[in-house]
Amino acid sequence: MGAKKLSDKTGQVPRALGLVGVLALVATVMWMPEAPPEPEVAATEEPAQLPPQELPEPPRPVGSVERLRRYIPLFPGAQLVPMGQLQANGNPMEMGFFDVKTSAREVMDFYIQQFEQRGHRVVEQPDGEGGGAVNYYDEKLGALVTVNVMAGGTEVSPRARVFPAIVEAPEGIHLKADPPQVLPQPGGLVTVLRVDDQNPGPARSSSTLTQLAQGSPRELAGFYRKEMAVRGYASVGGHSSEKVEVLDFERQGERVSLTLSAMDKKEGTPETVIAVVLETKQKEVGP
Repeated sequence: MGAKKLSDKTGQVPRALGLVGVLALVATVMWMPEAPPEPEVAATEEPAQLPPQELPEPPRPVGSVERLRRYIPLFPGAQLVPMGQLQANGNPMEMGFFDVKTSAREVMDFYIQQFEQRGHRVVEQPDGEGGGAVNYYDEKLGALVTVNVMAGGTEVSPRARVFPAIVEAPEGIHLKADPPQVLPQPGGLVTVLRVDDQNPGPARSSSTLTQLAQGSPRELAGFYRKEMAVRGYASVGGHSSEKVEVLDFERQGERVSLTLSAMDKKEGTPETVIAVVLETKQKEVGP
């Protein structure tokens, strides 16, 4: 692999490393709507018991996993759930999901061994929390083949949430995205990740965004309430706490949900992480 193929659209960040952050965010936003992270359990306590074989799933299985299976061997005992076609910062991708009762390290070691046995040059990028990503670039496919692993559970009863994916990237991966024009843009806004749902059905054309902006959650909540009203959106709910503001807006055929979370900074201008879910209701077609 030449250095040129490993660079992203800006030519400044290695694609394999930059994409780890993108895929970690994709995995997080796909996981969170259905299952928030489990609370930590002390080692002396009895770990929470889950019903046998009842694994948490992404919102809805979509499509086939045949292509994923061809390039990414399945971890022993896992049941792969397809998540269908998505776009991550403009790069088409297909993704799957499985959950196993073993450590993230064991899963990552398995994929390093499997990919190396197939003759691929493997890149491993830890996430600092026990998980990370294992990937290789396939010249013939023009795609990055990757497995993103999130550590969970406890030391006594570890679990790993695993997201195998194939990302079409013949010319590189975009590490920043453009926000939808329908949304107001506060000062210093940067869109880190935009995931667009390409699957048929009610979620088609819906988007999930992760953004950073200057200001506190309370300041930005006031900005969004005012600007969304100007755009014809009605406030339909939400709540606030010391460091988090949750806002919900609707207008005909659209719903926007925002979660504004303060970044921990000891000095300098306050900054906020903004998670946005933009849902577009599909028109029903009569017979």
